[in-house]
Amino acid sequence: MTTSEAQQLIEQSNERMRAESGEIVFDEWALISLSGNGAKLAAYIGPRVEQFRLRFKADIRPLQIELEGRQLTVGDFAFVADAEGTAYDACVRVGPSAYLWCNHTQATMTEIRESGAWLPAQKIFAAMCERFRIDPVQSTLS
Repeated sequence: MTTSEAQQLIEQSNERMRAESGEIVFDEWALISLSGNGAKLAAYIGPRVEQFRLRFKADIRPLQIELEGRQLTVGDFAFVADAEGTAYDACVRVGPSAYLWCNHTQATMTEIRESGAWLPAQKIFAAMCERFRIDPVQSTLS
């Protein structure tokens, strides 16, 4: 899968989650490629374009702690139930060296679950993850 195909899949999945749940599940996402030279932003959608790069390392910290000792395979995901504010709520490995970081900047995953938004959205999220498992984002993001 190319970066533009991945971006289209993410946007469509996000819109379907919103339509099914009646609420915004994730209002921010970033597609990141990792290499020996560090992280490269391939795509970003969200309310804080200017602050995103400045806060990224701090915002992924709760998920880094959750992922310590785990090796995600393509299509696998992880959540942090209580990541508040701009801290990322979910991470999906979408390719050999590509990751999708998802966030709701105004609610935690616990709050999203309690509102009932996650129940109808989770099957769409899982289907998106499966698409990445079948057709991963290529290592070289363009």
